[in-house]
Amino acid sequence: MCGRFLLNSPIGDIIKKYSIFYREDGEYSSGDVYPTQNALIVLEGQKRIMTQGKWGFANYKTKRAIINARAETAIVKPMFKKSVYGARCIIPSNGFYEWKDEGKGKKVKYKIGLKDGGLISLGGIYKISLDEDFRERLSFVIITTEAQGNMKAIHHRMPLIINDDVLDAWLNKNTSMELVEKVIKSKIYTELVIDKCR
Repeated sequence: MCGRFLLNSPIGDIIKKYSIFYREDGEYSSGDVYPTQNALIVLEGQKRIMTQGKWGFANYKTKRAIINARAETAIVKPMFKKSVYGARCIIPSNGFYEWKDEGKGKKVKYKIGLKDGGLISLGGIYKISLDEDFRERLSFVIITTEAQGNMKAIHHRMPLIINDDVLDAWLNKNTSMELVEKVIKSKIYTELVIDKCR
């Protein structure tokens, strides 16, 4: 799963990496991002857009936001299916956090990222719905997959990472579902660096 991530790259670097054509107004503050907070996301409209979205889909049964969607079931679950087909996004990140269960109720926090601290593209989906004041609100969830490589030693799940060579296909609403499923099931060949947080 993914319950917190970090974004601290300069806004210019984010715009350059994702070839942003239009940036919607919204304050950018770098640092850790928690569930239900607003965060930068990249999506494809008429052009490549960077905007803000609230992390988590509303869950009216439990009143607790749903922040992750499992790659194995997102394509068929009613809450996520429509977004997987036509509302995919990228969540720019410089790393994410995971807590390793070491038994006896002890959990140790780790930060996972690239060796150079560069941007990682987390795969997500979004939707636009009405909030309690009947205003349109964009929200997103992060897709998670089975842990790969050295992540397996920390946790059995991890965020879906979208490699640069399939980034355009992931964002394009007209990409075939066959290719989308292939991206979701792809393996990450970039070795992630795992550091214990103090």
